Amino acid sequence: MSDMKWKEVKLGEVITFNPHDNISKKQVGKKIAMEKIKPFTKFIEDYELAEFNGGMKFKNGDTILARITPCLENGKTSQVTILDD
Repeated sequence: MSDMKWKEVKLGEVITFNPHDNISKKQVGKKIAMEKIKPFTKFIEDYELAEFNGGMKFKNGDTILARITPCLENGKTSQVTILDD
């Protein structure tokens, strides 16, 4: 067994929750509806362009997951790699 010791830290010290990204209302952006995420796939394959009217924002490298149980149980999680930086 390894001699590594675990260090206890607050979660906010190792990840960033809801980082501030700027997108204005009515600005056209990539929208990912839950039906566009295929179960048990690592990356997003499909999206639509739509005016931003509120909702979750994300950036490349983020992992998105469903906020409703049936989607989460069915493997609806993906990593964002589709944005033009």
